[in-house]
Amino acid sequence: MALLLLQLFPLHFSLSQSNVRRQIARLFERDSVTILITDSGLGGLSVCADLEAELSMLKSFRTVRLIFVNALPDIARTYNSMTNKEKQARVFDKALEGFVRWYQPDVILIACNTLSAVYPETEFARNATIPVVSIIDVGARMIAERAKAIPNSSVLILGTATTIASGLYEQKLGELGVPTSEIVTQPCQLLETEIQADPKSDLVSNLVEVYVEEAMEKIGNPPAGTLIVGLCCSHYGYSLDAFDRSFKQQGALKYGLVNPNKAMVALFENAAVRGKVHVTSMSVEVASRVKFTPQEISSIARSVGQTSQKTAQALRHYTFNENLFQVK
Repeated sequence: MALLLLQLFPLHFSLSQSNVRRQIARLFERDSVTILITDSGLGGLSVCADLEAELSMLKSFRTVRLIFVNALPDIARTYNSMTNKEKQARVFDKALEGFVRWYQPDVILIACNTLSAVYPETEFARNATIPVVSIIDVGARMIAERAKAIPNSSVLILGTATTIASGLYEQKLGELGVPTSEIVTQPCQLLETEIQADPKSDLVSNLVEVYVEEAMEKIGNPPAGTLIVGLCCSHYGYSLDAFDRSFKQQGALKYGLVNPNKAMVALFENAAVRGKVHVTSMSVEVASRVKFTPQEISSIARSVGQTSQKTAQALRHYTFNENLFQVK
């Protein structure tokens, strides 16, 4: 059985915010840029690491300030544990307002599928004056292009309960020409929490096996073509090997793992004006309203450090700021 590990080919995005791509392109007219990346945990820090490496290589800006900000309001109150979308939206609204007040970013990347599912319900979304990029928008486009490029393919979406319950991937994939009858979704309760604690742990491997088995039971007989598997939680890329092992155990299944985190970086790569400067001065910061555990810092810093040592160091020396945003 061969693993089809799908690589990025040039993407042409048509985001729900129709002018976002044009606004991203306009950023490259500047000498300097401040990019804020947010997530409800540390999964989206991989987007920050990839951006640091990519923008350093592109040499498009004289100065880049990358700021990763955790949008979690309280260690005991995750977005997935909130009782309804209205509460989620109120909290995320306050977080976005706080981020803009503290950092004045030129663009916000929501590198979190859960928060991307919540974002359309916020007041910020209705009044945004800067480009805001949702990972669900770019991720759905990426998955759809893979599905349409491979004959007889079907799609499996793995994500948090909030992401799956929103139905946004199914909706957007349908709009992009993927038949909804060819899409199966699987929520993976608490998997992102365990990955953040230790992406390589036996517990993570066991949970991945359980959720892959549940998904395959929904699918029934192995599809005749390739199963395109969307890893639609920003944490899942840290445990890519665990997903690979679990799908390899499914007999003769042909599959491809797709990580939407990569699509956010491709958005900048495709719009870039290359070689404008000799060298880019790059800074990376990490801030959070809640404290990370030493184990989380060690595990995730080790993972992102393979791509960006600056990002790993920023996590190790993150700013704890209880006033980052206010939650009533």
